Amino acid sequence: MERELQTINIEPVSLLDLRLNKGILPTLDIAGHTFYVDLQMDKLRPKDDFKSKGINFTEIKDYYDRDRRAYVIPYNPTTHEFQQDDVSAMTELPKDVIIVQFPNQYELDIVGWNKKYNNSFINQDVKQMHFEARTLPWVDTNLIEHIKRNVAEQLQPKEEYIVNEPKDNLYRIPTDTARVLPTYKIHETEFIVDVNQLKLRGKDNPKNVISISDMDEKAIQGYKFWYSPKSKSLTTYAEQGAKLAEIPDFVKLDPIGMAKKHNISEDKIAEMDDFKLMVNQDAFDKIAYKGIIPTIDIAGHTFYIDLFNDKLHPKDDIWSRGIIFSELKYYYSHKDNTFTIPYNQRTHTFQEVSLNVKEIPEDLIVVQIPQKRTLDPIWQNKSGNLNSSDYLKKEGVHLHYEAKVIPWHQTRFAETIKRNNSQQVKAEQKPSISPMPKESTVNKRKGRRI
Repeated sequence: MERELQTINIEPVSLLDLRLNKGILPTLDIAGHTFYVDLQMDKLRPKDDFKSKGINFTEIKDYYDRDRRAYVIPYNPTTHEFQQDDVSAMTELPKDVIIVQFPNQYELDIVGWNKKYNNSFINQDVKQMHFEARTLPWVDTNLIEHIKRNVAEQLQPKEEYIVNEPKDNLYRIPTDTARVLPTYKIHETEFIVDVNQLKLRGKDNPKNVISISDMDEKAIQGYKFWYSPKSKSLTTYAEQGAKLAEIPDFVKLDPIGMAKKHNISEDKIAEMDDFKLMVNQDAFDKIAYKGIIPTIDIAGHTFYIDLFNDKLHPKDDIWSRGIIFSELKYYYSHKDNTFTIPYNQRTHTFQEVSLNVKEIPEDLIVVQIPQKRTLDPIWQNKSGNLNSSDYLKKEGVHLHYEAKVIPWHQTRFAETIKRNNSQQVKAEQKPSISPMPKESTVNKRKGRRI
């Protein structure tokens, strides 16, 4: 290093001279407080604050954003420290923390970086010795998303109130026992065709069942699913040796059974397909060809299902903006394909709610709304450049729906309100002067990254 320094022309009182020869450390301003960039101690050391432990670069390594080439961290301006909170429990934006962004160690102190790691020293220009951290608005972080998800999770019904309804809602009548049911062979294995329950049952293993709910509809006629010739049962495409099995419509698999099930003649069934039998043709004709818009009742008020504008538009209320689907993404459950939202009965709108309230919000109830494809599958087909009649057999087509109302006491939100009230009582019972927390417990909060 000494031999290399002799070959470098360092201007007196230059930034390089101040940093390399005088040992002056670069500084970083974070929200009005100055920090020394001390790479030997691997930290940002706060100036004029000997109580603060500062910001350790090892502790914030997971907060380095490679796209921005900078650290983006939660920072407490009072303690002058990095503060990691549990975002999975947050219900509102924190009042004691801000989000700041500042450069990496190399950019903050190129000289110190090379000295620390014994890199070859070259005559690099030190352009600045003082930096300003940028304070980010909350909308530039994902914390708001976490908070909205936390609220949405609290609106879900508690386990004891969840009714496990069968996924296949197409059962009409019990299995036909008055005759021998036909069979269909899939990769050399025979399956009994049970059209009343719309499923295939293994002839040699009745417990081996493939239901229509497990199948994908083909665009026009028939169904398909991934099948394992090894286990002779339903599987996924990822399984080694999996085969894509395709079967005809159920009217082709068992025309006699479908005729009995739908109470039509066997001669007439020969001219039909599953679409004509399973899908309400009157409803389909009105929505697909006559421009009738399906509706949904939410707590006694009718809404038009207006997927062209991506919303539910309340009937007879021109002042309401309605319920806009793009605002509900955090309230969607992939488990049951529904939106569970707080709904304002007075304004006929979706309304966000804070988890810090002490009582049930006035005018708000919790409602469950089916996914958009269920509400208007014909529009979803058209918007996806599909035929109006594609993929309608399992969901069906309906002109009107009823949103499910979930009583507040059946949600986890009710428990949150009780907890908020108990915390308030405890706070009121505390003495006016509280002992200081032990130093060992400070700043050890863990949680997901912001």
